[in-house]
Amino acid sequence: MRAEAASADFYQSPGWHTSHPRLQLLTIEELLSGKTIDMPPIRHTNVTFKKAPRAKGEQADQGVLPFGKDTSNSADETNENSPPA
Repeated sequence: MRAEAASADFYQSPGWHTSHPRLQLLTIEELLSGKTIDMPPIRHTNVTFKKAPRAKGEQADQGVLPFGKDTSNSADETNENSPPA
């Protein structure tokens, strides 16, 4: 299994111009002793993606929900599924 992992290709980091094994195997013992995977710093891993431009245009007004207000059309209407008062 380690030979297969060693034969895997390498990732070329465009931001740091370094190479890192694509497939890395770590044992529990190695993880508990503090060994980490070989990778570029997390803050700089998405250098290949461009940020999308912000959408320009008019923004719609945010509607207001009538919480706490009486929203029924008539005080005489009753819901047939509700228990009698």
